[in-house]
Amino acid sequence: MNRIKRIISAAAAICLAISLAGCDAVDIIKEKLPLEETQDGGTIVENNDTAEISNSISVGILDFDTFNPLLTESESVKECMQFVYEPLFDINEIMQPYPILAESYTVSADGRTIDINLKNNILWQDGSSFTAYDVAYTFKQILAGKTTYTSSLEDVEDYSATGDYSISIELKRAVPSFVSLLTFPIVQYQTDMDLDANYIPVGTGAFKYEAQLSTGKLSFAAFENYHNGRANIDNLYVYTAPDLRKYESMFEASEIDLITDNTVDLLEYTPRGSAKNNEYITNKMTFVGYNLQSKILSGADTRKGLAKLIDKDGIVNSTIYSKGVASDLPINPSSLYYYDTNTKFKSDELSALQFLGNDGWGVNLDGQYVRTVDGERQTLTLEILTNADSAEKVSIAEKIAGDFNYFGIPTEVNALPYEEYMAKVDAKDYDLMIGEVEIGANLDLSPLVSSSGNYFSYSSADLDTLTEQMGMTRDEEELKALFVQYGDIILNDMPFSVLFYRKGDVLSGSKIKTEIVPTVGQVYRNVETWSVTQ
Repeated sequence: MNRIKRIISAAAAICLAISLAGCDAVDIIKEKLPLEETQDGGTIVENNDTAEISNSISVGILDFDTFNPLLTESESVKECMQFVYEPLFDINEIMQPYPILAESYTVSADGRTIDINLKNNILWQDGSSFTAYDVAYTFKQILAGKTTYTSSLEDVEDYSATGDYSISIELKRAVPSFVSLLTFPIVQYQTDMDLDANYIPVGTGAFKYEAQLSTGKLSFAAFENYHNGRANIDNLYVYTAPDLRKYESMFEASEIDLITDNTVDLLEYTPRGSAKNNEYITNKMTFVGYNLQSKILSGADTRKGLAKLIDKDGIVNSTIYSKGVASDLPINPSSLYYYDTNTKFKSDELSALQFLGNDGWGVNLDGQYVRTVDGERQTLTLEILTNADSAEKVSIAEKIAGDFNYFGIPTEVNALPYEEYMAKVDAKDYDLMIGEVEIGANLDLSPLVSSSGNYFSYSSADLDTLTEQMGMTRDEEELKALFVQYGDIILNDMPFSVLFYRKGDVLSGSKIKTEIVPTVGQVYRNVETWSVTQ
């Protein structure tokens, strides 16, 4: 009987691979799998007419390539695999890391050695034990550049499993809250790392792959041995969608219960019918960057004066339709370390005049802002560089240019195709630029402000030191004080000014009764606690 069950499981696995590849399932199964005869001489076949159970939810996937969570480039597949795979750490609602597969961790005094103890009661869905060797194997694949998570470990110098349930990581530098970056899925030791549509997912998560029910429909069942306790929901059904329009219509028809703005542009798409918005603040920060090599922008007070003229609330409300949160601080507003009490982000002409005056700018008889520096007469005129491939970025640039022109500073928008735009940014051939960056979950702004290189020709030894200090401590109060110093230096030097942090959204259908609380770590968190009943 056990052998028969193994044959059925193998057949189901091959059916999954074949249906996703668009082949004739029965013919290829006959070629690849010797069907075992039953005692009465018949053959074992898969029942594709299995009825859906009521205690279930459904999700859709687009652009399927593989179920390997490290290799897939499909956002919807990555999200789906959050039901199956788990990370070492996740991020909570106030941007703090908490352990999932990890148990605890320590940071060395210099911040460059992270020792992680792992939970020792976790099983893979094939019944084998989760160990540090699985973690080390995952690290190896990421550092080899084979995955979509290379940036998460770019500061890793070395790593090793120091025991069955412990791993040590050596860093190139002290990285603030390094464990906050360890939110990628951990795969099993010796997992196949070829981009294979036939890959059968085996994780440690709340749901386990069960069967291919029909072409484009798969079943995942609650994992009975899940370390956080069996999920309340019995089954997860996964449907493949041929295109975005079908994906959206499936949600509207309640054929799937979840979609996210990682796949659907919620600025342009509003679902018909009842849907709950589960919003969170992402780490995608849109900003105005200043070229510090420019003579007219070399003074911090000039940059601060320009920043005061920008109507950030207007940009959020009219350009991105409230799908963002305006901010002055370069710290995620949902973070424990966010300390700004300002709730209005309108233009402030009086403050702008004061800052510009501090830098020697005055208005001549023609209404132009002019000054003389080292005998050179300068006139304050600006060009805003932006990416022409993004209608949103062009609209933001035009809105800011309008604010400046209204104040009397002649400003033009230079919208270029992305490659030309980036070439000018890299060459520092611009005055102002509109940029967007996704900051790491550890809130480290080094790519924007490190003295080793950034978009703005900015350097600050004090910021470099503060970044290292952040990587050397886990003390909450000390970190709060360091973030205040960090934010204040950036606000005072103003190499860039934040416009807004983009909101993320998970839309859930009426079937799901439990509150969904997505964060930057994972959009589907605590799925074992979800319920379809009140």
